[in-house]
Amino acid sequence: MEQREWILSVDVGTSSVKATIFNEKAELVREFSSGYPLIQTRQGYVEQDPFKVLEAFHWAIQQVLSGVTDCPKVMVLSTAMHALMAVDEFNQPLTHLVTWADQRAEGMAGRLRSGPEGLSLYEKTGTPIHAMSPLVKLAWFRENESEIYHRTKLWADLKSWILFDLLGEWVVDESIASATGLYNLASRDWDQDALDWCGVSGAQLPRLVKTTDIVGCVKPDLAEKLGLGHDTRIIAGASDGALANLGVGAVNPGSLAISIGTSGAVRGMVNEPKLDPQGRLFCYHVDENHYIVGGPINNGGILVRWLQGILLSGGESSDTFYEQLNLGVAKITPGSDGLFCLPYLTGERAPFWREDVSGSFWGLKLIHTRDHLMRAVLEGICYQLNSVVELLVHLIGPVVEVRATGGFTKSKVWVQILADVIGKPLGTLKHTQGSALGGAFLAWYALGQISSLEECAELIPPARVQAPVQTRVARYQEGYTLFKELVNLGEKAYLKLQEFAQKGASQ
Repeated sequence: MEQREWILSVDVGTSSVKATIFNEKAELVREFSSGYPLIQTRQGYVEQDPFKVLEAFHWAIQQVLSGVTDCPKVMVLSTAMHALMAVDEFNQPLTHLVTWADQRAEGMAGRLRSGPEGLSLYEKTGTPIHAMSPLVKLAWFRENESEIYHRTKLWADLKSWILFDLLGEWVVDESIASATGLYNLASRDWDQDALDWCGVSGAQLPRLVKTTDIVGCVKPDLAEKLGLGHDTRIIAGASDGALANLGVGAVNPGSLAISIGTSGAVRGMVNEPKLDPQGRLFCYHVDENHYIVGGPINNGGILVRWLQGILLSGGESSDTFYEQLNLGVAKITPGSDGLFCLPYLTGERAPFWREDVSGSFWGLKLIHTRDHLMRAVLEGICYQLNSVVELLVHLIGPVVEVRATGGFTKSKVWVQILADVIGKPLGTLKHTQGSALGGAFLAWYALGQISSLEECAELIPPARVQAPVQTRVARYQEGYTLFKELVNLGEKAYLKLQEFAQKGASQ
């Protein structure tokens, strides 16, 4: 193997860009984050300003390279999935970037999901039918924004927008493409049935490239602006979800990655496409020999922050907040004295794929305190993640280990709750930049500087392993059974609650 190079790995997400530098030992040397606001002009609309994203992308790279004497000569990209943006004949955006969290295509998704065509498209693409999917967003634009729809020369996404900025060419990696609902896992090309359903041609989509392709060098003028060498090579990279598995070393059979940030996800790596018969889990491309299977949940840290805003005095730093979280929640016994939270404040993806579900607390009594509410929220999020784990076990086999990443790992009590609910040891890393480190691993693999993606597990052993407490495991198994019963009971109420809220809003 060649000596591994230093890698500039840039993770472009829903609300920020994280630029990181990793050395040849997979150690995080430098990092810098630059944020941008989400745009929510109407109920259910969640967008990004594409130019604000580029500004943050440029600034993060400039800052992370500031003062670096030996600049990395390789850049790799990780981006969030499911974004969509219309582009005109002059390569200018006609719309904002419509993010994964945008719900405007909810009705379109519901109609497709309720018929046989929805499952048929899932079986070809591995993308569950949901409002997040560019497939249904495209159909929404056709029906609701016909002027934009007909003016659009190309339908781009977050990754292809960044690559166009760097290269001047519209390309997208197969990992991001496979999360659009438009990519055929078997043929590794745009799926004609999906294109026909939403009325888009393959010529209106970026050119597909492999995740390990060196797609070119940064444009000279931009390289100079960013502080990069003119010979800086760009590796296409993959989606943030796929790279998170590499970045925590969850690449072998029986190893799962769980991430909790604003939202959450459970993912496993397999060597061939694996599809859930009922379309409840995703299956996305990583490379020709690796696929990521699993499911995302909508409500992770966003739900904790919502409750924090209601219950705490405000003004706390992130570290202070996690200190309070650890101290307060640790006082409450597992099961929160009979209080349950169904954590669906922003609808839910896996395993329901329902935009219309809503959150609730069950069993609330006068004995319950602020700390009970917070613990019930953490337990509810962990129960929901466990429902995805349960499906994955049926699909790809038993779980041997779980590796975790994301901001939640700052909370010892939350990590312990998740270990107890899953009933498996939970390994965490020294840092929370799982997707960025996964990008570095993919870059080394593309350059021939590691022999296989499986080598990631050896290069990044967990810094700490939290073992489940068996008495709590038994308690949470009972709690999880009751949690599922409460979900079924709530099923009858969701649509009625939604209808009631809509009537009130119209008065």
